[in-house]
Formats: sequence, structure tokens, C-alpha cells
Amino acid sequence: MSEWHSIWLMPAADDLQFFQAIVDDLSERFDTESFCPHLTLMEDMPRSRDDLAAVLSHHFAGQTSFEAKINRVDGLPLFFRSLFAGFDAAGPLIGLKTRAVKAFERGEVESFMPHISLAYGVTEEQKAAPIADLSTRLTGKVIRFTEVVVTASAQSIPIKDWQIVYRHVLE
Repeated sequence: MSEWHSIWLMPAADDLQFFQAIVDDLSERFDTESFCPHLTLMEDMPRSRDDLAAVLSHHFAGQTSFEAKINRVDGLPLFFRSLFAGFDAAGPLIGLKTRAVKAFERGEVESFMPHISLAYGVTEEQKAAPIADLSTRLTGKVIRFTEVVVTASAQSIPIKDWQIVYRHVLE
């Protein structure tokens, strides 16, 4: 199958705009690719948009929007986790991940590290200053999540080609 999709949890419009400004600033500063800020629930699934949309509509019906607090800004030596705002794997976030694992019949809850990436491909040498600055600005900030979406995205798809193809609004 040539279709690859991921499931993202999306911040409310004002929080999305806030994160997008950070992503765009860091992307310009480090000459890296800009992207739509999101929290990945499931990634790189070789399933059609329609199939995944049906699963979302069925298994996520009645799920309400919620808030979660950023607990840290950090970076790992992984391209897609090089600089991010992290959340506790608890409450509604762990509940949604658990629901996603059951609904899509893949993945695991134990390794879930909820985060919104702020930059991809930032080197270890480049991270210290933005982590210090963004930690002060972001730690403790409450983010509202209002949608679960299907995106045409995967590690094998160029970032510039990622796009949301289906939206499931949380009540």
C-alpha cells in the first residue's frame, strides 16, 4: 500500500498558533524544516485515510476536549524528537493513547512519551540555548487539545508534504 498516515492530537487554535510561531522561529534560526505542531498518538500506519477516519469516528465518539500542562522542554538525539515540549503520560493523554492502541490494534502504551515537537533535526550543540529559553516560557503552560486528526504523514514522507486529511473534533 502506498498510503501512509499518522494520528495526531491537535492543540486548540490559539495554542496551535502559539506553537507554530515557535516552530517557525526555530526553523528559521536553525535552517530546519517547519511543520504543523502536534502530539503524535500513532505513527506511520500503512492504512487508508477512509479506514482510519472510520476508526476515529467510531472509537473516539464522545471523547471530550481537555487540557494538559507542559512539564518540561527537552531534546533527544533523535531527528523527530530533537527539541520538544513534554507532557506527563497521565490523565486524558494516557487515556487517549490507550484508546488509540486498542482501536488501531498496534503500538504500546508503556513507551508513550507525549510531546509536541518544536524543531526537527537540531544538533546537540544547538539545543542548550533554546531549551533554557523555552523552559522558562513553556514549563507549566496549560495547553487545550480539541481534535484528533488523520494526517498523510510518515517518516518516509517529506515533512513539507505532510497534511491533515481528516478531523475528528473532540466534544
